[in-house]
Amino acid sequence: MNSARLEQTSIYLSIGGALFLAILGICFGLAVQSGAVLLDAFFNVITFVMALTTLWISRLLKRPEGRKFQFGYKGFSPLLNLCKSLLIAGLSMFAFASSAAALLHGGRHIDAGVVVIYAVIAAFTCLIISITHTVIAKKTGSPIVRVDAKNWMINGIIGLSVGIVFSIVTLIKQTSFAWFVPYADPTIVIILVLLTVPIPAKVILESLNQLLLGAPQAALQKRINDLLDVATTKFPCAKRYLRMTEVGEALYLHLYWLVPNDEKLTSIEAIDAMRHQITDIVKQEFPNVTLDILFTQDEQWFRTMNPG
Repeated sequence: MNSARLEQTSIYLSIGGALFLAILGICFGLAVQSGAVLLDAFFNVITFVMALTTLWISRLLKRPEGRKFQFGYKGFSPLLNLCKSLLIAGLSMFAFASSAAALLHGGRHIDAGVVVIYAVIAAFTCLIISITHTVIAKKTGSPIVRVDAKNWMINGIIGLSVGIVFSIVTLIKQTSFAWFVPYADPTIVIILVLLTVPIPAKVILESLNQLLLGAPQAALQKRINDLLDVATTKFPCAKRYLRMTEVGEALYLHLYWLVPNDEKLTSIEAIDAMRHQITDIVKQEFPNVTLDILFTQDEQWFRTMNPG
């Protein structure tokens, strides 16, 4: 199965899983009045809505560039991840505020045994989907699937944690710690928000960096520069300057290459041959790269274009 079909399969899996868990969570949450269960349910509502959007965007990303989007549609990928993570972060903050208010007003009285049943079903479903998405993300390199895998992992951790906590709650009802039972639900919501909100926060920062055409992570920059060091030893180069950005799964490199003055460039064909060979070196490791190389022997122009 090719990468496009694998990506589509993962999206359909997200749509089905999110719809199932959203309906299940809302029913259980309203029945027992549990903020933790409703938080999990609304995470899945967001996942379902965004999965439908992802399905459209994944098809859009396969289109060639057009008159309106002359650099293609790759920018929709970080935009989608940004919107999804902002929604999750916003919902988390709302749940945090609601649970803090509940703690100040005596907590919530719920049927802990029913919550445990829901949590077991939800955690198992989410973790299976997350593992499946992680495998597909490794095979396809899709940032959309990779972010989905993280989101499903968050949901799985929430479900698992809720199950563990409310299992303990059912055991302490007849002990001296019974006073804590009404506070268990809002407490676990607050703890889960504090533990999981860094994940969407990281995706928000990464997506904003890509949308603003920021430089990739330092480790990726080093790998690319190491490849160009190899090219520098094979071809005449006095200086070089590289601008790079990463948008979704696409990598854009803009390379200024100063050819030594004593190097005689006999023809445009010779320059083209250098360009092809340098590009091949980079594409061996980064097949999704778009590499523009500007060769020049005019050092003043080179400095003007690259003041850094």
